[in-house]
Formats: sequence, C-alpha cells, structure tokens
Amino acid sequence: MGWQIECTNANCGKLTWAANIVDLISSHRDENGWFLCSCGQHGYIKKSYVVQEGGGAWEPFLRGIIALGDVGDSYQPFVFLVSYEPCGPVSDVWFSYYKDTRATQGRLKLGHGPGGPPVLGKVGVLNLLAKLRGIGYLSRAEIDGVLVQND
Repeated sequence: MGWQIECTNANCGKLTWAANIVDLISSHRDENGWFLCSCGQHGYIKKSYVVQEGGGAWEPFLRGIIALGDVGDSYQPFVFLVSYEPCGPVSDVWFSYYKDTRATQGRLKLGHGPGGPPVLGKVGVLNLLAKLRGIGYLSRAEIDGVLVQND
C-alpha cells in the first residue's frame, strides 16, 4: 500500500509518494518524525474511514510517525501523530505496527485493526512519553500532573 504526502505549503503543490510503510518511515520524515514533502516542508496524509456508528466518517490527517521498535526487528510498533486539519495541532496518537518478513520470503503487513494493537513493554511506553514530550505534544507538567493524581 502506497502513501501520498501532501505539502502543508499551499504554494508548493507537490505530492510526495512513499511506496509502503517502511519507505514512509525510513525516507519521508524529519528527525522528530514529522512527514516531509519532497520540497522539504512538512506534509500530511489525508485519510477517510467509514465508521459503523451512524454511517459517518473518521477523517484524520496523519502528520507524522514516532517509531517505537528496535532497529532490525521484523515487528515494528509505532504511533501516527493525528490532527483534524492539515496544519492543525496534533490532538491524537494512533497506535499501529508493521511486520516485515520479506527478508525470509515473507511479506510486509501493516496492522492497526482486526490484527490487534501493537504491544509495548514498559520501556516502550516510557520512550513514547519522552518522544511526545520532545515534540511538544505533552509537557512535563501534564505528565507529572497525571502521575501525582494517580499516586
């Protein structure tokens, strides 16, 4: 499955194409995980999913990916950074994973639905919090507030 990245710069007009999830993660993000247009500006991937409740649609803008797996592992959990406008603030994280067994005559599988959610160990959860804090999605005060509240 390919991924089309649209530029956040209205004057650019370029579309950037990633062949699959591995290509998207390895070649189309900046150091913080934000998707990039081929012009170098931030980009987004517009998605639309029909929901079962009331026949509406869920229409997220995927703005980036935080990779959570260990380099070289076939199983790679990650989160999409989601907003509801092309340039709006990230308001949600969407857990997903891919499994790449093509090196052993297998296939590339992307999972975020019926295959089940990704599994993170304790260190993975803490690393996710640190990365979300690093990109400004969470503040130290928000994290500390939740920890104190639940002690």
